[in-house]
Amino acid sequence: MAASIEGVIAVRTLVALGMDETTVYRRCRYGGPWRRLLPGIIVLHNGTPTRREREIAALLYGGPDAVLTGTAACRHLGLRRLPEDETVHVLVPDHRQVRSAGFVVVERTTRMPRALERDGLACAPLVRAVLDEARRRRNPTSISALLAEPVQQRMLLVEQLEEELEAGCRRGTAAPRAVLRAVQAGVRSAAEFEAREWWVARGLPAARFDVRLLRPDGRFLALVDVYVEEVGLVWEVDSVEEHFATPDQVETTARRQRLLRDVGLVVVSSRPTQVRDDPDGVERDLDQGLAIAAQLPAPDVLVVDGIAQRA
Repeated sequence: MAASIEGVIAVRTLVALGMDETTVYRRCRYGGPWRRLLPGIIVLHNGTPTRREREIAALLYGGPDAVLTGTAACRHLGLRRLPEDETVHVLVPDHRQVRSAGFVVVERTTRMPRALERDGLACAPLVRAVLDEARRRRNPTSISALLAEPVQQRMLLVEQLEEELEAGCRRGTAAPRAVLRAVQAGVRSAAEFEAREWWVARGLPAARFDVRLLRPDGRFLALVDVYVEEVGLVWEVDSVEEHFATPDQVETTARRQRLLRDVGLVVVSSRPTQVRDDPDGVERDLDQGLAIAAQLPAPDVLVVDGIAQRA
């Protein structure tokens, strides 16, 4: 039907076109040709709605000026490391009397953002969408994955995220604020954040995190995850996705570790799954590495401060 948006339409629109409301809902009964998605919103088929159909339905349900935010908006705005989530989060003006229903989370706000059109849908700006989603999450590792990606991809500055946190609702911001401090310090992924939290919780020696190492002549050597400067030990948390997914990544990782060892550093490498599933084993590996490093001469490297922190 031409009046629908890709097959999604409000019941009131059908009624305005002359269709009886009872007839509309009768067609949405089990076995009928249409399907009810949300109160007053239907799709003109009876199959499983697609993600896009759910998003269109959520905007129609929210009414004029509604915008997608959270995961849905983040996906349309270019983020990739997002979970599959059937929930659709929308923002509506504070005066609008609309409540969450079905798969739609409705947030009324006095700070309606200017909508950006992406893929034909109204979306909140990325900084707002990211933090609206972060406020709803409770797992710090999940939050770090969400906040680190746009910073790492240079889609957002940490300062923009900080400004939006200050301007927005305080509810649910404690965890995002803690994670943002880690992102500011240089954490580039959820795996790094998890490793950093694990190191501190285990009471391991004072260390620097996300440290830029230089050769004595000032040439860049590497950006390492954890560096125990006192003995010259590097701990790398090597994810399969970033270090071992292709032959080129395997060779690059091996070459990088050779370069670190060539300047006198002791390198201990772990996978994120090892940190989660065998923490005692990883700690034993680190203890052995620390013991070996303590017996060796000091490495020939320079440490660049700025994105480093001590445990």
